[in-house]
Amino acid sequence: MKKQAVLILLLVSFPFSSYAINLNFGIYYGGRTVNDSLVKEVYGQGSVYRPCFNLNIWKGIIVGVAYERGYSKEGKIGIYGESASLEVTGFEAFLGYQFKIDKFYPYLKIGYGRFSYKQSIDSPYAADYKVDHKKSTWTAGVGLKIYPVKYLFISGEFKYIPLEVKPFEEVVDLGGIRYLVGIGFTF
Repeated sequence: MKKQAVLILLLVSFPFSSYAINLNFGIYYGGRTVNDSLVKEVYGQGSVYRPCFNLNIWKGIIVGVAYERGYSKEGKIGIYGESASLEVTGFEAFLGYQFKIDKFYPYLKIGYGRFSYKQSIDSPYAADYKVDHKKSTWTAGVGLKIYPVKYLFISGEFKYIPLEVKPFEEVVDLGGIRYLVGIGFTF
């Protein structure tokens, strides 16, 4: 259903374009913070990578999709120091605006993401705990693309993703800030 909504948004946007559409593909890598102090204590902060594809459809308006992966950590949890693992991945569709200042393109974007979080706790004292849930949320980002040559860009981006989940009895905040650098091509 979500993929269909993104496809419809892209198709509806095409007729409003009065000039050539720019296609951008990039790969981003960087750090990821975790808001929840207990999660941060057990698993720590981490890193993520994000392939990203977007279209400049009309006078600086961009639409795109991205996939985030890479935050997969292991730690010890509970009073018995049981082995645990946590993985968070996500798909995002976004809408943004960029403007040009010479070879620099600052941009803002907002989006909607669907994130998967998986946690397992290997406990010799009780039944093993496994969580495999999904949660949707909004996203927001700001960044800057620089074109050192005509079709190649380097980019920096700050993104905030709130992600409060309830895997068991208590709410856990898996959200945080991503600070990313990337490289990509414009077609």
